[in-house]
Amino acid sequence: MPNNSWNEEKLSRDEQRQRKRMAVLRTGARLFNERGFDRTSLVDIANELNVSKRTLYYYVENKDDILFQCSRLAMEFMSDEIIKSKETASPALQRIESLMRVYMELLSNEFGSCLVLCQDDVLSNENQKILRQERTILDHRVRDLINEGMEDGSISPCDPKYATAAIFGAFNWVPYWNKASNTQPYNEVADQFLKIYIKGLSA
Repeated sequence: MPNNSWNEEKLSRDEQRQRKRMAVLRTGARLFNERGFDRTSLVDIANELNVSKRTLYYYVENKDDILFQCSRLAMEFMSDEIIKSKETASPALQRIESLMRVYMELLSNEFGSCLVLCQDDVLSNENQKILRQERTILDHRVRDLINEGMEDGSISPCDPKYATAAIFGAFNWVPYWNKASNTQPYNEVADQFLKIYIKGLSA
């Protein structure tokens, strides 16, 4: 069935192009998540949008570019919350909880799921480096918050590296098991996970 987001409305040329580009990225991310990156072709994406494969090249360079752009959009989703976690004066544990709730919200959409379900080793070395640097920023932000909590006595002594790995390991696994046939609301999953991890970190 044609993707309605491809239909033109009374928009400027730039707005039309951006809307169509986003339709390509969303469709690509959804198919990557459903079928796997390797089993999805540009023809599959074009067919979903009811356009020719050639048309896609107006908006993306190739299939790898779709994956890279989807992953970048996912990381951009977290940027405001990362900044907020540095500027607010609320306790470190509360900021960790807020940051991870936003991260779970990210995982509930096609771009966030694509970020964790699709391996980036198919991308160029340069693009892999960009994505890994952006992931590192998020990872280290949580580590820094854990260090802040240990300093103010609200978080029990622990290794921030391993504590952060445990949290992201659990959260990143959700798109693998929370499938459409038996989907649990992501906010409810976040509630249960954070009960465990916030209690575990608390002094």
